[in-house]
Amino acid sequence: MHLHTLRWVIVVILAGCGSSQPAPQSPPPPSTVAPATDTSARKSLAQEECEAQGGSVVGDIGDGATHRPDYVCPSGKPPLGNIAPPAGGPVAVEGSVCCPR
Repeated sequence: MHLHTLRWVIVVILAGCGSSQPAPQSPPPPSTVAPATDTSARKSLAQEECEAQGGSVVGDIGDGATHRPDYVCPSGKPPLGNIAPPAGGPVAVEGSVCCPR
């Protein structure tokens, strides 16, 4: 094989070994779905108030699901409110919500 031909073979091989990274993609289009209600807008209830209204306390399993605006209780209904500690009382379990039964 001639030296000139060998150089072209090497150039072609190296060109085929270029980067295989995918082309950058454009960001997804903005959502057309209306944003859900902010969880900070939920009213706060003490555990006793929740139970007095016929609700039950449901704690967060650690994934932050109860903090999401689209969270629904096991009943399929939205929470009545966030559980907060009573004045001067013990600290509430973080992320707990009051769910209708």
